[in-house]
Amino acid sequence: MLLAAALAFGVLEYATVTQLARVGGTVMAAAHPLAQRLASQRYERVVYLGSNALRGLAAEAALKLLELTDGRTVAVSDSVLGFRHGPKTIINDRTLVVVALTNDRYARAYDRDLLAELERDGRAGTVLALTSTGDDLPAGERLQFDGMEHANDTVLVLLGALFAQIYALRQSLLLGVTPDRPNAAGVVNRVVQGVTIHRWQPAGRDVPRG
Repeated sequence: MLLAAALAFGVLEYATVTQLARVGGTVMAAAHPLAQRLASQRYERVVYLGSNALRGLAAEAALKLLELTDGRTVAVSDSVLGFRHGPKTIINDRTLVVVALTNDRYARAYDRDLLAELERDGRAGTVLALTSTGDDLPAGERLQFDGMEHANDTVLVLLGALFAQIYALRQSLLLGVTPDRPNAAGVVNRVVQGVTIHRWQPAGRDVPRG
């Protein structure tokens, strides 16, 4: 849906799809063994971080992992700068931290600073960088999107989602959860049920409309 919307609204050009498919195949080939290896570490907490459009990727990745593991893996997301304050206290040695790096040169500088900070702290079990290039990064675990160093961040969102989906599936299976129906109690459904659509009420004087 994201790809279709990006094409429809001109965020991406149709010529990008061919390159995206090619790189996506390479990313998936690398992501499967990486995700399997990380899942085998049985991390209890996973933190997804990203700047700009990749903040949305982080939110979706955490949601998917939380859903597919039926809440048995604590998954949270945040912006790169926001995480460096109070939320950072969630990290312990049973935590996987995934940082999706932007291609925006200015914002990427802060992404790199966070990676270096996490490496210095040495508290996380694993710090993984999702990145289009590794030339400017400290040594560490990474999944690289070769040839995408000048791509729109929306492309990086799509490629990063491949890893996030694969890791969530691997973690779900390892925990013995059924991915197609992860919530055994039935209180959460893949197709939302029981939602009441309430009659729209015009905004009050003190409620902004914009």
